[in-house]
Amino acid sequence: MKQNYFNFIRTNTSLSRLSLVPEIKLYMASDITRLWHMTENDLRQKDIDPPFWAFPWPGGQAIARYLLDNPLVIKDKYALDLASGSGIAGIAALLASARHVDFNEIDSLACKSIRLNIMANRLNLSPSILEENLISNSARRRPKKNGWETILAGDVFYEQPMSKNIIKWLLDKAREGTEILIGDPGRSYFPWGAFEKIAEYSVETPQMVEGRNEVVTGVYRVKPK
Repeated sequence: MKQNYFNFIRTNTSLSRLSLVPEIKLYMASDITRLWHMTENDLRQKDIDPPFWAFPWPGGQAIARYLLDNPLVIKDKYALDLASGSGIAGIAALLASARHVDFNEIDSLACKSIRLNIMANRLNLSPSILEENLISNSARRRPKKNGWETILAGDVFYEQPMSKNIIKWLLDKAREGTEILIGDPGRSYFPWGAFEKIAEYSVETPQMVEGRNEVVTGVYRVKPK
């Protein structure tokens, strides 16, 4: 991609607020932005992966709302926002007084989007953005200090092979004592037997993304043994 990532994001998205989480501003695609109307061929020509970071996925929105309504859940915690997308869950954690958040993505453009979204919300910090596949590289990853106390994961169960690996990784972390918070609107590969619902929200979604304008989305934690 020849042009600057930051310029691409600013040019092809708009800085907006979500009705469920009005406290947070994000650079998002909408029907008035060019990115919304780009085809897969357009994206390939620009050497861009599908722009998952540019849409307000319901799982991340639900986690964000839960953390802002229940700040003691995350206050002073070291957290990981796994497969961050736009970074909405991790940004909410910081606004709710998390001690530190590592944002994680494998897409370079998503990482730049997270950085811009953090700046847009006037969070005066140098963001920690891990651009790597933590699931496949978990044996090499040694989190700082005592490790992540909380892992946030929104909308990560939409592909079968990936979901199987993520479930195992998250449950391993839970057995080590890490709190796991999942946001999910009922994706095909969500592991219903492993988690219990602790909150539920009606989330507005783009018709183009979800095929409907609203979806009920739960926030879940690992079932206690």
